[in-house]
Amino acid sequence: MSSGGPELPYQTLRGAARALAARRISARELTDAVLTRIEALNPVLGAFSDLVADRAREDAARIDRQRAAKKKLGPLAGIPVAIKDLIDTVPARCSGGLSFRADNRPTQDAVAVRRLRRAGAIVVGVTATDPGAFNVRTPAVWHPLAPDRTVGGSSGGSGAALAAGLAYGALGTDTGGSIRIPAACCGVAGLKPTLGRVSTAGVLPLAQSLDHVGPMARFASDLGPLAQALDPRYGEGGRRAKRRPIIVGTDPHYAADAEPLAAAGLERALTLCEKLGAEIRSVSLPDPAIAAETHLSIFCADSADFHFSTFPDDIAGYPASARDLLELASTLPGYRYRRALRQREQMRALLKAVFSEVDIVLVPTLPVLPPARDAETITVGGRQLDFTLALIRYTFVFDHTGNPVVSLPVTETAPGIGSSVQVVADKNRDADAVDFASNLEALLGRAEENHR
Repeated sequence: MSSGGPELPYQTLRGAARALAARRISARELTDAVLTRIEALNPVLGAFSDLVADRAREDAARIDRQRAAKKKLGPLAGIPVAIKDLIDTVPARCSGGLSFRADNRPTQDAVAVRRLRRAGAIVVGVTATDPGAFNVRTPAVWHPLAPDRTVGGSSGGSGAALAAGLAYGALGTDTGGSIRIPAACCGVAGLKPTLGRVSTAGVLPLAQSLDHVGPMARFASDLGPLAQALDPRYGEGGRRAKRRPIIVGTDPHYAADAEPLAAAGLERALTLCEKLGAEIRSVSLPDPAIAAETHLSIFCADSADFHFSTFPDDIAGYPASARDLLELASTLPGYRYRRALRQREQMRALLKAVFSEVDIVLVPTLPVLPPARDAETITVGGRQLDFTLALIRYTFVFDHTGNPVVSLPVTETAPGIGSSVQVVADKNRDADAVDFASNLEALLGRAEENHR
C-alpha cells in the first residue's frame, strides 16, 4: 500500500467483509477511513475524478441500521468501492474523460453499479480515465508507488486507487486490455470477464463488439465476491470438471519477445503451477503481430461508428491520438473490415480448440515492466513499438475471443514495479480463472490479511 495517509484497518476485501459481518467495525467507520485516506492522497495522485462522499456516508449508515436490525444483507455490505468514470454513477460527474462532457451527471446508475449497490457495496467516487478511454495511459493519474512509471489505462484511476488503498474494489472497462494493463502497471488484480457476461448498459461505449466491464481488486482472491455481484450467472456450471492433473497451456511465442524480467514472471508462475500439481503443455495462440491488423480494423470501425454518430460536433475536442484513430476508420476499405471479422472468427475457433485440450492458459500480461509515464515508444523484441501497441500486445486477442482473463502480479523488482501474468480460461468459466489465479496468489503469499 502507498506510504502516507492514514492506514486502513484491513488489507483485503474479504478481511473487511468478515470484520463488518462480525461487527468489529461498522460500515460508516470503514467508509470514513477510506474517505479520509482519499482526502489525504488523491490531491497528489488524481486517481478519483469525482467523489460522492455524502451519498457514501448515507449508504454506509443505512447498512449499519440494517445490520443492527438483523436484516439480510448482500455479500458486499459496507465495502467501499470505486467506479471508472466511463460508467454511469449517481450522483457523480461522469465525463468519460471528455472535456465537453465535464458536467454530465447521469440520472441513473449503470447496470453494473446497480448490481454492486444491491450487493451492499458503498460507492465512494468515480476514477479517472483518459479521454474516451482510447488509450492505455491515464496522464492525469500518478502512480502511488512509482511516480515515474505509468499507471496504464484506460482504467488507470481504478488501478491507482486500489494500489494506494483508496478502495477495496473497483470497476474498469476493457476493450484491448484496459483492465489488465493498469492492473499489471499498478501491481493489483483485474478480471476481464467472458464477453457479454457483465452488462455494459450505462457505460460510455468505445468499440461495442469488444467492450467488457469487470472488477479490479488489490488481490485476485477478492475478485470473486465482486464478480458474483456483477454477473448473476457467475459460477453457475462454470467450474470445470475436476480433471487431474490440471492442464495448463502456454504459448512460448508470447514471451519470446518479452524483456527478461517480464518473461521471468511467466516462468515463476509456471513453476507455481507445477507445485499445484498441474501439467504444463505448449499451445498455439493467435499471433499478436498478425492479429494486430484485425484488432485495428474492428476497433477503428466500432469506435468511429459510435463517436461520429453520437458526438459529431465534438470530435475536435478529442485528444489527437483519438482523432487520428477515428479519422483512420474513414480511410479503411470495407473489405479489410469484412476480412477482420473472418479473422476474428478464426481466433475464436483457435481458442475453442485450445481449451478442448487444456484447462487454463498462462501468458504474460505485458511484454515489459511498467514503462515510464511519459514514454512514447517501447522496445519489444529489439524493435521500437508505439506505446499503446506495445502494452496491448499480449492482451487484445482475448477481447476478440471473449475468454475470461485474470491479470495477476507475480514478481516485484521494486515498489510498484513488477511482472504480471494472464490466467485465461474457457468462455463462461470465469470462476475457473479467478479460482486458479487465487491459488497461485496463495502460493505467492500476497493476500495475507493484516488484522489490526
